[in-house]
Order: sequence, then C-alpha cells, then structure tokens
Amino acid sequence: MDLMQINVWLDVAFSAIYVCVLLFLTWHFSMFVIKGRFRKAFIEGKWPEHDARPPATPKVLHAFHMFSMIILGFTGMYIRFPYFGGGREFMRNTHYVFMFIVIVGVIWRVWYAFKSKTNADYREFAIGKKDIETAGGVLKYYGYLSDDKPHVAKYNVMQKMSYGLFLVMMVVQALTGLLIWRYQLPLINASLYTGTAAIVGATGVWMIRMLHYVLNWGFIIMTTVHMYLAFSVDVPCALDFFGIKEMDVVEGGHGHGHAEEAPVFSAVAPAAD
Repeated sequence: MDLMQINVWLDVAFSAIYVCVLLFLTWHFSMFVIKGRFRKAFIEGKWPEHDARPPATPKVLHAFHMFSMIILGFTGMYIRFPYFGGGREFMRNTHYVFMFIVIVGVIWRVWYAFKSKTNADYREFAIGKKDIETAGGVLKYYGYLSDDKPHVAKYNVMQKMSYGLFLVMMVVQALTGLLIWRYQLPLINASLYTGTAAIVGATGVWMIRMLHYVLNWGFIIMTTVHMYLAFSVDVPCALDFFGIKEMDVVEGGHGHGHAEEAPVFSAVAPAAD
C-alpha cells in the first residue's frame, strides 16, 4: 500500500469515527431527556454540585484557546480538503497565525498554573487516590447507570485525564506543526519544512504530516465532545466559567449528597486574579 492509499484510508477512517461520535452524542442527549435529567436541570434547575468559579485569566485564555482551536481545525481540514478554489494560501496563513496564538496561550496557561502569585492551580489538575476511586462513579453517571455524580475536587477525574491528554497532544501537535512550517526563516534561505525534509527524508516528512493530521482529528473529536458536555450536561460550569452566571448550590440537584431544593442562579462578575 503506497502513501497515497494510506492517506485515503485515514480520511475514510476518521470521517467514519467522527460520524460515530456524533451518533453517540445524539444517543447520549436523547438519554439526557429520557432519564429526566433535562427536566431536572433546565426546567427545575437542579444541577450536580460544582465549584469551578476560576479567576479571570484562565477564563480569557480558555476562550481564546477554544476559538483558536476551532479556527485551526477548520483551516487544517481545508488544507487537506480544499473544497473551494483560491483559498489555500489564505487558509495556510491563517492556520500558521493561530498556531502561534495557541502555542503562546498554552505556554502562558502552564506558566500561570505553576507561577501565578495568587491562583497557581496546577494541583487542581493532579489525579490523586480519591480521583481514581471515583472514576467508576463518574463513568456510571455519564453513562446513565447512576444518578449520583461523585464530586471530590474542582474537576472530576475524567476531566483531569482529558486535560492532561490535551496538553500532551498540544505539545506534539505544536512540534509537528513547526517541523512542517513552510515559511522562509529570516536570514536563512530555507524553511523548517525543507530542513526537516533534509534530515528525515520524504517518508519522514509524510509521517510527521500524518501524525499532525491524526492529532487534528483528535482535537476535533475532543472539542466536539467538550462543547457538547459544556452546553448540555454541564451547563452551570460553562455559564460560571465564562462569567455569565454563578451557580450557588443551596440544596438539590442529582449530584452527590443533595436534598430536593433547587439551586439559585445569580449574575456575578468574574473573580479577580
């Protein structure tokens, strides 16, 4: 099988996987309604407990990152499938611009997590013994096998694992993107792309490009699932995160250890850094 055939099979495989993901999310939302969680959440206002409420800097960085990732996914897929003529150069330039925006944003967020004088939050992403012990309960909750959502930290264990995986993928994606960056470097009559080709050869460049492409699909799938959960099952976290509403859990909800009274929503300003 030659490289072109592998490219086509990757296209077919990931397109099919993405369709399966969309079908699964459709089923998941239908269960959200059938199991009564939609009524409890959106009509009665009974949400699982949460205590996100991050300060302003992570909110802004997250918003810019999500927007940039959507642009990168869109432009990256156009570069692979130029479905209208005359846009390849513009899409590639846009892709490169947002590539650097994301790289700067990730570096800034990691620095903030460890070095912020008032809100260093790296510990909130660490997976501890209690997180591991609640993993089964979290999976049961999202799989509609239980109505109890274990709550032991700001983020549940599934969120922590996905954020950690996302960071690793971001680092690899940035490195592969830079290795195939086509623009001429200042004062050097070569680009990183030509330099990479000179070192690893045509097959090596293809492997780097394919890894970049596979990760692009990974980000598209993870972002789709993330947005679905944020705007369905975990709406309070989304509203709270972007400073639209703060959810004060009085009592109630179908989370861990609640009674029957509904939570109170109130407009608030973002927390200070």
